[in-house]
Amino acid sequence: MKIDSSMYKLISAFLLVIIFTSCQEHSKSAEKPKKENVVTASKDMLSKSKNVIIKDSVKDSQTISLPFDFEKYTAVCLQQSSPDCEKIYPKLDEINFKKISKLLGNKSEDIPTNIFEIDSKLNNGIKIYVLDLEGDSTFQEIITVSNNKIIARKSVGHSMPEEKTYESFIIENNMTVNVYNINFETLKKSLKEKFTILSNGEISGR
Repeated sequence: MKIDSSMYKLISAFLLVIIFTSCQEHSKSAEKPKKENVVTASKDMLSKSKNVIIKDSVKDSQTISLPFDFEKYTAVCLQQSSPDCEKIYPKLDEINFKKISKLLGNKSEDIPTNIFEIDSKLNNGIKIYVLDLEGDSTFQEIITVSNNKIIARKSVGHSMPEEKTYESFIIENNMTVNVYNINFETLKKSLKEKFTILSNGEISGR
């Protein structure tokens, strides 16, 4: 059987169409895994960024933002027993509590009931802690720590039930510490002392 030139051209064109279509499908199948890889990579990056955010939020939740008014802490956490207490005024976890307690000494009377870390924003590696020691009378102290050593230590609060007044304090955003005398009955307060936590960790009186 003889194939004329027109039939030959038609068959050739048909074969070209089949080859071209096959190449396109192969190209699409080759590109598809790449798109899947891009999606997978994007998911991995998103997951990692979420983990960073979670870690940062955990880290932030261990410190107390300034200003830190000890009177407000007692109102929220002790008088009202608010469920927001731990969010606003988080205490040191057990591991860090033991580290700071070890720096204070081995005597039981030197070990505080609570320890709070202050978010000082000094960015120099110096940590600021508030110690809350409770008993027949209560005391509050501020300590600054660097390289596992106490740089400075200052008493900022004191309360005894039989007295007419007690001492409390506020740590301001500018690292100023105002210590007040407060009347038990009227809650009227007067400034007793003022300190400044310096960038080198020393606590200077005014």
